[in-house]
Amino acid sequence: MAKPRKRNAVPLTVSRPALLVDGSDAEFRGFIHDLIAYGHRLDTVRESLAAIAGVSPAQYEILMLVSRAEGLSVGEVAARLHRSGAFITIEANKLAERGVLEKAADPADGRRVLLRTTGKCQEILQRLAPYHVRITDVLFEQLGAKRFRELRALLRERVASGDRAAALLGFLMREAA
Repeated sequence: MAKPRKRNAVPLTVSRPALLVDGSDAEFRGFIHDLIAYGHRLDTVRESLAAIAGVSPAQYEILMLVSRAEGLSVGEVAARLHRSGAFITIEANKLAERGVLEKAADPADGRRVLLRTTGKCQEILQRLAPYHVRITDVLFEQLGAKRFRELRALLRERVASGDRAAALLGFLMREAA
């Protein structure tokens, strides 16, 4: 009978005591894998809804944001979606060319461009609404109002931490090169 092989010690991926269980990062790694899996599902939903709308996934994100906050500047959209201003400008131009968004100079500051939805955009959103409701209700079926507010606050914090971690990673990658 073969002896079981001794497993090599795997280095921890986290050092914060709150994220370790009995000195192990196994629960934390499971948490990360679950987050990634859920993120993949959200990406799939976004891609599918974008396909129904006849736009790219990035354009879908822009439409969803602008439709709920009319008159956002390109910079505001970029900041909220954590994308570059140049990227948002390119995608917004494509949507404007198709008549889905309109661009207008900000009356308070003529240098800024504001994005607004059009009638065509409203038609797209009406077509998507039944899908949104059904899919979103399933995606978040276990959340009550309190847990939703808590999760929203936690994710807002995680996004900010993610931005800081990405900046640190950029520095570390230059250091490692």
